[in-house]
Amino acid sequence: MLEGFNTSATSIAAHIDQAFWIHIWISVALFCSVVLPMLYFAWKYRESNVKNEEIENFTHHTGLEITWTVVPTIMLMVFFWYGYDSMKTARTMPDASTSIVVDLEGKKWSWNYTYPANANGYVHKSGELFVPKGQNVILSMSAPINDVIHSYYVPAFRMKEDVVPGRVTKQWFNSDAIGTYDVECAEYCGTRHSYMYSKIHVMEPAEYVAWFESDKRTPGAEDVVISKGQELYESNGCNGCHSISDDSILVGPSLKGITAKYDAAYLKDAIVNPDKNVPEGFAPGVMPAFSMSDEEVADLLDYLKTAE
Repeated sequence: MLEGFNTSATSIAAHIDQAFWIHIWISVALFCSVVLPMLYFAWKYRESNVKNEEIENFTHHTGLEITWTVVPTIMLMVFFWYGYDSMKTARTMPDASTSIVVDLEGKKWSWNYTYPANANGYVHKSGELFVPKGQNVILSMSAPINDVIHSYYVPAFRMKEDVVPGRVTKQWFNSDAIGTYDVECAEYCGTRHSYMYSKIHVMEPAEYVAWFESDKRTPGAEDVVISKGQELYESNGCNGCHSISDDSILVGPSLKGITAKYDAAYLKDAIVNPDKNVPEGFAPGVMPAFSMSDEEVADLLDYLKTAE
């Protein structure tokens, strides 16, 4: 169960919920206004209860015609207004100069966040999003040009926005409830779609600032130090498709012992041009091409060696 279906954790959520329940109850009223009279008339005018000589034809009733025209029109206007109002609230972006703007990349099959540089020039990159309570946050979302459409969905925030290859889409939120909230992809995007999860952590502002101005990967008193290679492996979503701890197959082949089988030049070519030499039993076009420097490839291979 995703965290958030019964939680309203942003200022946007209240508007969305209001529009939702107004639509639900008006729809229930319309349903009852049609179905209940239909059942009543079917019972009242059943064949055994009406004689042929009592049957009459009506061709016109001004009051009924006005009623079934005016009432649905008013309800339609109510639908439109609350739908428009909630959409306007969700789509009106706050000023970027007073907001935290985070670049979000969605790709098969991971979410990756890149923050602006802090005062020391350090740039946080993470597979989970950390934000302060009560602060406007703008997500600038994109996907690699050779990827597929994803949809960034946060139930607790009532927020869903498509992430489209080659385009930048944006969404914003302001959470006033400290906690951790689930993120998933709501657009079927392939084999590991159901594993494309992330988290949003809403923190106290002071705790967020202390973390953001540091070089820690995650907030908290203790920080797990990892190698550059592991950071590359996780931030590029390699762990969503390849196992390195055993020989199991996720989407692509296991990478356990891969550096003992192939040299660095071959492995770099497999990263930047994955369709060139596709392993037997696997299809081309699944793995996206990654742009990595020789230094980054060396760091990544050093990390893979630790799993041999």
